[in-house]
Amino acid sequence: MKSFVKALWSRTKAKSENRTLSHPRDLMTGDLIQLSDSFGLPPRLRDQMFKVLGVVTYQFEHDYSSSFSLEGRNNDHIDLTIEEEGGRAIAAFSLAIDPSIVEQLFDMDEFAQIFDPDENAQIKPIASLEFGPWLEEAYVQESCAESAYFYAKDCRSEGPSKYEGDGEAFEYYSLRSGDGDHGIEIEVYASGETDVSLTLYRPVDDIKELWPAKKE
Repeated sequence: MKSFVKALWSRTKAKSENRTLSHPRDLMTGDLIQLSDSFGLPPRLRDQMFKVLGVVTYQFEHDYSSSFSLEGRNNDHIDLTIEEEGGRAIAAFSLAIDPSIVEQLFDMDEFAQIFDPDENAQIKPIASLEFGPWLEEAYVQESCAESAYFYAKDCRSEGPSKYEGDGEAFEYYSLRSGDGDHGIEIEVYASGETDVSLTLYRPVDDIKELWPAKKE
């Protein structure tokens, strides 16, 4: 296992010339990305290299977006989505947090307002723990119980129509900080499973280098 990990992270761009990779929206499983050393990035991301472990798809109405599951050298796991805002590409880095962490970061009575359609929730963290750079002082709700679907597959190559209705339905909730750089995203599935993520929105230029996976 150690030799495998060493070989993975010692891979260089010169060894991966089988495919051209010019934009992170075109990432595929096995590709590598290098992030910048910007102090606007939290330590978990700053100057770090990640491997794409897999690609899944989210559907909001008829809009499909790819989410890239990344793994870092220190076994950090981050999700990356490339979004368009005001005509420019934005890298949305999402960090999933356990329910026990949610209870420590937020007042749960206040947090429960997010799920009430009659409330326009405004929440503030009550602690930061080690998540300080991922948090902002206050959030305002943007989405409440928005219908969406999750597909545990990459839908780009064969077209989204092939998968219409095959996804797992969930309700989507989101909040955003006043500066727009931080967010909270929540997925609630019919089973009751609830996924909460802290999201950081950064210029796509923070992704400094891309290496396509070496063709076997």
